[in-house]
Amino acid sequence: MTIERLLLTGVFKPYGETDEYGEALCSMELLYNQVTREQGIHSPRSNNLSYGLYMLAENIDVPTTVLDFPSWEDFTREVDSAKYSHIGISFIVPNVLKARRMAEYIRAKSPRTKIILGGHGTAIAELDQLVDHDEVCRGEGVSWLRSYAGEELDRPIKHPILPSSVNSFIYGAPILGKAGILIPGVGCQNSCRFCATSHKFDHKYTSFLPAGRDVFNVCRESERQLGVMDFGVLDENFCKEPLRARQLLDEMTLEHKAYTFSIFSSADAVARLGVDFLVRLGVNFIWIGVESKAALFEKTRGVDLPGLIRDLQEHGITVLASAILFLEHHDKTTILEDIDWAIDLESDLLQFMQFSPMPGTRLHADYEAQGKIRHDYPWPRRHGQDTIWFDHPHFTPEESSDYLREAFEKKYQAGGPGVLNMAVTAIRGYLTAKREIAERSARGVTWDPSRLRYVAQGIPASDDFMMLRLEALRQNALKFRPALATMLRYAPNQMAANKTAKTIELYNDAFGKTGLLDQGRSVLVRGAAYLENRRVKKHGRVMRQPKLIRREYPGRSQTVTTQLQPAQLKEPAA
Repeated sequence: MTIERLLLTGVFKPYGETDEYGEALCSMELLYNQVTREQGIHSPRSNNLSYGLYMLAENIDVPTTVLDFPSWEDFTREVDSAKYSHIGISFIVPNVLKARRMAEYIRAKSPRTKIILGGHGTAIAELDQLVDHDEVCRGEGVSWLRSYAGEELDRPIKHPILPSSVNSFIYGAPILGKAGILIPGVGCQNSCRFCATSHKFDHKYTSFLPAGRDVFNVCRESERQLGVMDFGVLDENFCKEPLRARQLLDEMTLEHKAYTFSIFSSADAVARLGVDFLVRLGVNFIWIGVESKAALFEKTRGVDLPGLIRDLQEHGITVLASAILFLEHHDKTTILEDIDWAIDLESDLLQFMQFSPMPGTRLHADYEAQGKIRHDYPWPRRHGQDTIWFDHPHFTPEESSDYLREAFEKKYQAGGPGVLNMAVTAIRGYLTAKREIAERSARGVTWDPSRLRYVAQGIPASDDFMMLRLEALRQNALKFRPALATMLRYAPNQMAANKTAKTIELYNDAFGKTGLLDQGRSVLVRGAAYLENRRVKKHGRVMRQPKLIRREYPGRSQTVTTQLQPAQLKEPAA
């Protein structure tokens, strides 16, 4: 198929508002929507880009335009230009009605344009009846699109150079500092029954950045173009490929670059690599699926989750744990036990997500065969943060909404604001690293990359690379300092207030009294928080719609390249 000119677009704004196409509890914000929910002005706010659109545009030899966060007017203006032979619409299941409206407009205004649908929403069985289209992109998108366009499948992959998020605020004030995005690969081999990502990519992992050097090159190019040293890693289980992680550490050590990373990883993979390795690698944030105390999944069996989480936090790694509610064994007693168990893990952040039979998963197929799916349930509400849309023996849909909201509220009241917990972990990590580096130096203990652990050499030795890490940990801790007074002012209860006061003392002990610059920033944050709190009290919630991003790709752009191939990685030496 010849593609003369391609438009790749996400669905249209507004996001996080209830109308005929969308629903308020399905916003384009990760933390606010499903992690720091019910935390009011303490919740960090940001929008993540539609990374896949940029990846596709970089890797097709066709003039392409990307529209990210378009309004309806932005989208229709692009269609009315009548210059696109093909338009690709990416959407998730709850946004299928938005995709339908967009397809209808294309058919009416540009009937010769071919419509390609992509994203997790394409797993909907009734897609042919819901959304007019010519083609559906399934599986790994770069290979599919190249095949559709008749291009070489094995030519080098170009990794887009992008910020991880836009429109970022906390307490109504802009969040300082930026991060880049890394997409080392797609898919997951764990094949959890409910996982839409694993099923979308046919239970396989395809590596875009198969070697540590490939990852490092993207980091270095992102630093050059965007000025970033911190990266969000969009990979279902980054630690599952230990050789690549070890190679990345080797590259950073050799080049004296202390990049830092936020990653997803399973508990068993983290336990195998060890916390010392993760600290040295530069991991400062990790998302771990703990799911349920029933240990239903292989990835958590045999892992001391409370001990692992404490160890990560003690070393400055923020832990976001995720738990699932309304599992098949849950009744009115066991669900409360699981909620309390997840909260008692004391992770910095905690996601509660409803057990969701998403289209395309084995869970959905099982429930469909058993007649459990509620087909009368509106598509915009099938997102896991409202009510369940299947028949559960112990919970009505209305009850599920209440249990979910109360779980988030309980975590907030018991553990305090997530941003406060992150500040505590950051300062503890800095102090731990400072102490351990000094102790290892005095005792002559050095890092052994072949064994992924520190070993005694018997003579005093310096660790220049960990001194770079120490500075990164210091900077990470200091970024929270201007907000501490605001955390104290708006603490939800006395426990949180006491915790904040102790945290302020920790910061003062570590760094001395607050300087004039941070004092000024603190005043600005408090002022912004006052205004934000008034907005929240008046409107209940504040939604800031992200601005349109329109990017043209006239041809092959100059970016970092690697080969697309399945990763063939080995386990670390024992």
